[in-house]
Amino acid sequence: MSKTGQWVFEMQEDAQDHTLAEFVEKHGASQAAVWHEVQDEMNGDAPDPEAYWGSREMEMDDGA
Repeated sequence: MSKTGQWVFEMQEDAQDHTLAEFVEKHGASQAAVWHEVQDEMNGDAPDPEAYWGSREMEMDDGA
């Protein structure tokens, strides 16, 4: 696993076991959204992807 992947995985694990204050102290306030996302998923409140990202038609870039 890449270093970035390991870092994200560690944050997700910490979000399960730490309070928000503990998580922010270790990973910084800029990563608080990760804690909220993990907590929402644990509580069964995961957002619908279309509601989260929006639904729009995507075009493929053929590279030309």
